[in-house]
Amino acid sequence: AAMVAHAALRVLAACPHRATRGGVGRPVRTAVRWTTRGTEGLDERKNNTWMPSSAPRAGAGYGEYSAASGGFDDGTSGGGYATSGGGYDTAGNAPPVAPSKENRTRRTTTTPDVLPVSVLVECAMLAALTGLLFHLSTLFRVDAWFGALFPLPVVIAAARHGNDAAGRVAIVTTLLLFILSGPLRAANYVFLHGAMALSLGSMWNKRRSWWITVPVSALVRSLGIFASLAFSSLVLRENVMKLLVTQMFGLLDQISANVGATFAPTMSAVWGCAIFFVLLNSLSYVGILHAVYAIVLRAIAGVDPDYVNAPDRVKKILGVPPYGTGR
Repeated sequence: AAMVAHAALRVLAACPHRATRGGVGRPVRTAVRWTTRGTEGLDERKNNTWMPSSAPRAGAGYGEYSAASGGFDDGTSGGGYATSGGGYDTAGNAPPVAPSKENRTRRTTTTPDVLPVSVLVECAMLAALTGLLFHLSTLFRVDAWFGALFPLPVVIAAARHGNDAAGRVAIVTTLLLFILSGPLRAANYVFLHGAMALSLGSMWNKRRSWWITVPVSALVRSLGIFASLAFSSLVLRENVMKLLVTQMFGLLDQISANVGATFAPTMSAVWGCAIFFVLLNSLSYVGILHAVYAIVLRAIAGVDPDYVNAPDRVKKILGVPPYGTGR
């Protein structure tokens, strides 16, 4: 799984885009390479095919080949690569290979990896860990016990290497789960944990307060819950949303009977209660995540001890430095 995750990250790294680190964009540097088909294996220092600019060098190609001079004739004085006797010139450069009509000098653009190899390897390990943990926990029906650990690798990648690394961890984890567990569990990971983890990492990188991070991440998780139910209905070909509404209607009807009410709950009341309980569940889950990560992320190397940006009152309650041990 780690090898598959690393290979997927290398494929994503080869795609030209703008990398982000902590929410700040930086342009990707590209280089222009002038190559001739059939001469790719020669030494670049002898052929002078690597040019770190966007404009071709004089005599670099597009001209006719002169067999008498042993070089290209591009219309300039002395020819482009003219050499005496067809051998090496005074600079030690080898004579170029004569191109045919099919082997013209071509312009190709290469984009280097926007993330270092060590970062890609770390992202691959985090993605493999998340995918295997989620797959095994859902396989053995213990995912409720490890719910706070599923967003942690994405948050660690965001804290150590920025939002771009966190996005790659989430994408590769989704691909791994799609292969290992199928599309349903992969979609459940994205809706329930991946999107919320990305939102948490992005807001914590911007040093947002808990008054913003808790409601926003809870809203993202609530939308993910409804999206997961809708996708499950589509895949399983059974209306899961209708089942949820039916169960909520039965709960409200039983509550009304216990308190002695004579009216039946309406569909608006049922949907309102369903949305309320989903939001309440998301708020409690996200609040627990904030408290747990405020303690756990302090023990991870390369992460700011105050990355979660917990309020002072919460730090006193949790007993973290400078109010707890290690002050």
